[in-house]
Amino acid sequence: MRIALIADIHNNLPALEAVLRAIKAHSPDLVISLGDQVNLGPCPKETLSLLRAQNVTCLHGNHERYILSAMAGDPGYQGANFAAVRFQAQQLRPEEITFAKTLELEGAVFCHALPDDDRFPVFDSEKAIPLLEQRTFDRPTRIFCGHGHNPTHIAMHNLTIDSIGSVGCMDDGVPGTAPYAILTLERGYAFLRPYAVSYDASVIPGLFLKSGLAQACPIMSHIISLQMMNNFDFLLSFVGRAEAIRKARGEALITESIWQETDAAFPWPDGVGTNDFWKKHA
Repeated sequence: MRIALIADIHNNLPALEAVLRAIKAHSPDLVISLGDQVNLGPCPKETLSLLRAQNVTCLHGNHERYILSAMAGDPGYQGANFAAVRFQAQQLRPEEITFAKTLELEGAVFCHALPDDDRFPVFDSEKAIPLLEQRTFDRPTRIFCGHGHNPTHIAMHNLTIDSIGSVGCMDDGVPGTAPYAILTLERGYAFLRPYAVSYDASVIPGLFLKSGLAQACPIMSHIISLQMMNNFDFLLSFVGRAEAIRKARGEALITESIWQETDAAFPWPDGVGTNDFWKKHA
């Protein structure tokens, strides 16, 4: 069986379109998206529509869980840093983003991070290895997952984990490229080959504007536009700075004023703040 694997699309429609075009040349028997189809990027409905049209098997990720929680009114999603999650929760229906958590085929397990933990840190060896050493795998276990935005391989004891990398926004990758992998499962062996395809990431700010997300959540849209165009994680450091301000103020949530203060002081990689960034792309 030949399986095309993609992961962490995060509503990056042009990257997904390029990857699906490339995958067709491999004539896979099945295409699996390993979670986090949605959130962060500008095109949730278009992304999900394309995945359905191409008969892609989608699995549950932590970002589907975030949006479903916001739909249910979870008070933990009231902060300014979750405004984009709330925006997308208004654009989607629960049944559109409710997927199976795992899939098993020919002895291989497919999931977002681990079958019982959609946020397991597969991308961080210092965290992942000690946690995995506390678990017992009585038989050889082979997991293919997403969540780690750069491709990662873990091998220990009876366990192998291969994280495919993010179609939508790698944490530290080559700008304008999107990864995918082709997996062959046959007679008890697995052969995994990574690929990457190029696409035009310069269109992403325009998609944020067209979707209304840039107008509703300009700061988060600015962060994610840069993240997708550069294939580099700016979100973690931005939220970390906002969290430091929140704690110093003794606030329960990241307020809009904290969010804007972080924006004003953030070392934007192109030297352009949020307001000027959107004026430039309007």
